[in-house]
Amino acid sequence: MKKILLSIAFLGLLTTSSFAQRNNRNLIETGIKIGPNMSKLTGGNTQEFKPGLQIGGTVEIPLSFYKKFAVQAELQYAVQGYKGTEYDQIDIMTDETIETNKLEDVTMHYMYLPITFKYYTNKNFSLEFGAQVGYMLHAKGQFDANKYNTARSYLYLTDPRYTASFSKLDQAVFEAGYRSKDPFDYYERLDYGLTGGFSFHLESGVFFNFRYYMGLQDVYKIDNDYRKFTIPDAGTELQREIDYMNKNLKFAPLTNTSVQLSVGYKF
Repeated sequence: MKKILLSIAFLGLLTTSSFAQRNNRNLIETGIKIGPNMSKLTGGNTQEFKPGLQIGGTVEIPLSFYKKFAVQAELQYAVQGYKGTEYDQIDIMTDETIETNKLEDVTMHYMYLPITFKYYTNKNFSLEFGAQVGYMLHAKGQFDANKYNTARSYLYLTDPRYTASFSKLDQAVFEAGYRSKDPFDYYERLDYGLTGGFSFHLESGVFFNFRYYMGLQDVYKIDNDYRKFTIPDAGTELQREIDYMNKNLKFAPLTNTSVQLSVGYKF
């Protein structure tokens, strides 16, 4: 009987605390949120947005009486990436397009820590701006020499169809990491950037949040640090291919971009 009474008292305390938090705007609030996002990598040629989702928890700390200003920290799991686009295979002798192929979709899984400063225009509406840092947990998609990039098309000679004729070049490209199947031979695991948006809060504790994220980290930073090829005793024909690649491979930074729409609840 004592346990039941203690449980009821504890639930009553939580309920009272929850209502107090929403009526007294000067208390710390915790919450959860979930929703869809649309993301892509920005930079180089145009890409297509890929749908994903994010889910996480929030802690909001007021910085002024009645919480006119507040700071919010979150721990967020996000699924991002981009839809593969078409790219041209170039004939290095004529500079003409041989064929057009389509890349696979790429999916990246991140754990993010966003920290935002919030300004409440009234008790129901807040504006927010801040930054976030993230860590890539996993990625999957087409991790080959034609990975999406403004200069990737020039690496078409690393295709297995050409291995017999250009085995030394293929081997050099592979050893440089450009044909690895391990995503972390391409992707930086650390991501960071700026975020901003707004939220609408209901008296019940439910809230709706819109947010835009602009990444500042070159997602392909490891791979984009291009190292020029040198193959001893390459021969005239092979050396021409190597010189062409070393001249034309100019990698463009690619950064995460996402738009999020979430629904959450504050306890």
